[in-house]
Amino acid sequence: MKIKFLLGFALLGLSLASAKSYEISVDAASKAGDLQLQPGLYKVSVAGSKVKFTSETSGKSVETNATVESNGKSKYDATSLETESNNGVTTIHEIDLGGTATKIKFQ
Repeated sequence: MKIKFLLGFALLGLSLASAKSYEISVDAASKAGDLQLQPGLYKVSVAGSKVKFTSETSGKSVETNATVESNGKSKYDATSLETESNNGVTTIHEIDLGGTATKIKFQ
């Protein structure tokens, strides 16, 4: 019985490790790719060129396409957003994923 429990726990740990997500805070309504994100906390996960934003308050998820690339240098210290405000519209151009050398670029 103990072995089944430990094996199940190990498999759960592996599945959680492969589904890494990163927390971001959106301070103002923002555009990311073809999405409009409302202010709030989000978990961001990446699968290929698909980026999923999951609201931490509602639990609802939305997806968009993006370019995912490595900076080829050292890892980012923290997850951060590169944004631009133009005529009252905030656009997220890039998300640097903390603890990795990966960045997500939106068109």
